[in-house]
Amino acid sequence: MRSYKEGIACQYLKETKYDRESIIRRDDLGPIPRPPVYKDYLDSPKITLPNPAFEKIESLWDILNQRRSRRRYTSEPISMTTLATLLWAAQGITLSAPNYQFRTAPSAGALYPVETYLGIHHVSDLKHGIYHFNVLDFALEEITLGNFSEHLTLAALDQAMVRRGAVVFIWTAIVLRSMWKYRNRCIRYIFMDAGHIAQNLQVAATAMGLGCCPMGAFYDEEVNQIIRVDGEEETAIYLAAVGNL
Repeated sequence: MRSYKEGIACQYLKETKYDRESIIRRDDLGPIPRPPVYKDYLDSPKITLPNPAFEKIESLWDILNQRRSRRRYTSEPISMTTLATLLWAAQGITLSAPNYQFRTAPSAGALYPVETYLGIHHVSDLKHGIYHFNVLDFALEEITLGNFSEHLTLAALDQAMVRRGAVVFIWTAIVLRSMWKYRNRCIRYIFMDAGHIAQNLQVAATAMGLGCCPMGAFYDEEVNQIIRVDGEEETAIYLAAVGNL
């Protein structure tokens, strides 16, 4: 029996530690191509999102104090404006410069390797289905129409909050977006990025009186198949359910 220290988790941390020699020493990965910063589905129907609604809310300190992982939701739909506000809070563009955009959540090197997909269950004026969030155009791109609540629930180890949620956020990593710069250490940063995004979503949901619960337990390839990504260059890394309380 191997020691836990020989497992892949400990080995990864060991192999990707920086010290004064390793940070300047080249690895053996060879050249890594840099993929585009933005992903879009040019041939898919596109739905422009409404402007987010920035209502007066309680103080940030009160919201942080109230933040909990809420797993029980009603079947009441959320509005498109509510969805747009949640998406903006999670990954919206806050400042544009020539060939460069900053977002609400920080990203290592401003490389933004995390993409957002949505499983839409109960959103007013939006058909059931799987959608991709086009950050640059602030729009949704239709991937597949249909009710995927049961498929996603089964893929998420039958966690009932996925079935009950008005919307399920599905975050993927386009690994090369970070790897071309940070090489093997990039995996550390990608999961940090996803955590920043999920926290933004949770804080926004709390401020809007919604329930939200992130989850890391799911069958990776089943989720990848549902959202139609290859599982190699792009793969699911994190989920979150959101719904009315």
